[in-house]
Amino acid sequence: MPVAFRSCPICNHQQVDILHTQQFELPDGHPLSNGYDVVACLKCGFVYADTIVTQSDYDLFYAEHSKYEDATTGTGGVENPFDWNRQMETAHQIADFLQNPTAKILDVGCANGGILKALSRLGYKSLCGIDPSPVCVENTRRLGVEAYIGSLFEPFHEHSFDCVILSHTLEHIQDLRGALDWIADRLRPDGIVYLETPDATRYADFIYAPLQDFNTEHINHFSLTVLENLMRQKGFALMKGQSKILTARPQIFYPAVYGFWKQEDGNNTALMYDKGLRKSIEKYIKRSIKILNEIEVRLKKTLANSPKIIVWGTGQLTMKLLIETSLARAEILAFVDNNPINHGKVLRGIPIISPDQLDGLKEPILVATLLHHHAITDQILRMRLANEIILLAEE
Repeated sequence: MPVAFRSCPICNHQQVDILHTQQFELPDGHPLSNGYDVVACLKCGFVYADTIVTQSDYDLFYAEHSKYEDATTGTGGVENPFDWNRQMETAHQIADFLQNPTAKILDVGCANGGILKALSRLGYKSLCGIDPSPVCVENTRRLGVEAYIGSLFEPFHEHSFDCVILSHTLEHIQDLRGALDWIADRLRPDGIVYLETPDATRYADFIYAPLQDFNTEHINHFSLTVLENLMRQKGFALMKGQSKILTARPQIFYPAVYGFWKQEDGNNTALMYDKGLRKSIEKYIKRSIKILNEIEVRLKKTLANSPKIIVWGTGQLTMKLLIETSLARAEILAFVDNNPINHGKVLRGIPIISPDQLDGLKEPILVATLLHHHAITDQILRMRLANEIILLAEE
């Protein structure tokens, strides 16, 4: 029976079943792991990445390599209309539950400050955010919201918050129990914790790229039952919780689960075994592998006709394709990416360049994303590039 390197973050059990092994081709100097096993805890049913990466490594990554820093391409801000709608929806849920515009609120992992800005639109004034990325903190401050550089594992000068928010943050955290200790220390005795994460029980129903939720950053896969188990261990009782569907962009939806918790004396710490989470993840893996195999058939045909290519996109899917498909053996002349944080990095010994550096390269462009291929194709056409455009799937 496998024994996990990383004990279950919920119940601290070490015996697991391995559901999938995920590998990545990472840019030079990337501080995270190039692979891990996705495992299911045999005691509580939690599914998580058995990564060897430490919490301090993750803190360093988000401080120095955060993809959210570019407000135009990242999330968590106000510039993307669909992302802004998501922030407003969350802000309304929090405001409706608190019913207290004078509440002192802390958003941990605030990214570019979207939720805090949305709460300010709803009349909340005592707002504060922290994020490990200095650029994200500066972006938040530009919105007129107080923000500081920090994380769940560093001292913070403020205490006695009425509400602490972690929206799409816990899935990134290696040390979940340590994170909750930090949160509890920030709360007033009757304070509220708002948690929102991707809903792993519904990954299989919203697949836009194979294994999209098994990435370098998302290392915990939650259901509401799992969140309850985690919070119970630290004395928090669920006040209200349910699932919802987020609209990421036109025709792209994402399942999430959220809840409000409050500390109570004598709270039951008994674990509830999650029977459904593992089955849902296994279904997700099976469907993802089928899509990955279809991509491989297409790549083989493409590379037989065009052995030299340019790859546009260096995200999580590309990192997987460079390991698990024929793309690993392709002659790639350049990687292209829109996010400035990636420019100048080196992937597989090849520089990552900006789109405006493509002049002179005439080889076919493989658009290595299933989420953004329409936008990238339109961009290539607007740039009047004569390169052949190759997609990973039929339109």
